[in-house]
Amino acid sequence: MNISFKNKTVLVTAGSKGIGLEIAKYFISSGANVCICSRKKKNLNNAKKIFSRISEKSKFLCLQKDISIPKNHPIIIKKIKTKFNKSIDILINNSGGPPAKSVEKTTFKDWNLAISSNLMSGVLLSKLVIKSMKKKKWGRIINLTSTTAKEPADNMALSNVTRAALTSFSKTLSREVAKYGITVNTILTGGCLTDRFYNLLKKSSKNKKDFDINLKKLISLSPMKKIAKPEEFIQLIIFLASENSSYINGSAIPIDGGSSRTIF
Repeated sequence: MNISFKNKTVLVTAGSKGIGLEIAKYFISSGANVCICSRKKKNLNNAKKIFSRISEKSKFLCLQKDISIPKNHPIIIKKIKTKFNKSIDILINNSGGPPAKSVEKTTFKDWNLAISSNLMSGVLLSKLVIKSMKKKKWGRIINLTSTTAKEPADNMALSNVTRAALTSFSKTLSREVAKYGITVNTILTGGCLTDRFYNLLKKSSKNKKDFDINLKKLISLSPMKKIAKPEEFIQLIIFLASENSSYINGSAIPIDGGSSRTIF
């Protein structure tokens, strides 16, 4: 299936590494205007180098903005309009995961940050792009959450709750905007070989030997006996962002190699 994003304008939040970076790379190579944002300048500089090898600088924008801060959202939207002279067609709401903690060990500050970053950033950015999408009678909003939204994981209270909330918001919004040619879908992210995956594994491992044992164990638990690389993980996301997915709306789809046990 030939998928082109020529003349489309895309915002990928938390797009400087991992899944977000891989998504942004695909859009740029497919002719889209792409903006990514990240808190860390080092990661953005690395992303710029990668993008420069794919396309000319006029096709991408890298912003050092923290999406957990609401006042940054309209600034991001305005800078995209200024750079590309176009409104956003495709919004990929992505965010770095909160730290692994049990409920008892979480603080009020932990909850505030997790809610701001993982839930409210998606809610508020979606609200900001809907108006222009309605005018064009076309739009795609894809929210990257986690399989923990359906199957809560141990010691992941902050992620379990906020990811489930964004998934519920996604379903709610999908019903409100469908008649305008806008689709809203959720990706329930399973295992993927990203920095966050390795960092969580390191945190639960005592040393390098323990890390290797734990990694092999996780791989063995997967029905496919492997964990996805970002470039294979993103293929469904790209399809959902395309013209070809016009009747897929309000879905929450796990990409986890079949690891989830729920039938729904």
